[in-house]
Amino acid sequence: SEPNEEGMRTISFELNGQRRSITVYDKAIASTTEENRKAETDYEIGAPLQGRISSILVEVDAEVKQNDPLFVIEAMKMETTVSAPFDGIISRIHLSEGAMVKQQDLVVEFVND
Repeated sequence: SEPNEEGMRTISFELNGQRRSITVYDKAIASTTEENRKAETDYEIGAPLQGRISSILVEVDAEVKQNDPLFVIEAMKMETTVSAPFDGIISRIHLSEGAMVKQQDLVVEFVND
């Protein structure tokens, strides 16, 4: 098939009389999808699942307490609220409302003491 926006092609073949299809990455095709930075440290809060950020509930320099809501992700018509894992101050918000995210995409960053 033609490659999709992620550079993936569907290949069909027959095995033991049964038609099969697999999806493979075509290294010759440049992906046109935008990749977000992943959360890598304890001070970086990433998306727990793939979806769309429906609302950001904090601002830069805001002081938050453990379990305060940070942002909401909408996936499959359900909303998941992501809460602060510890007390801290928000140093940066990397994505905005309406952004599509994949698992572990960096959304909010805390001040690193």
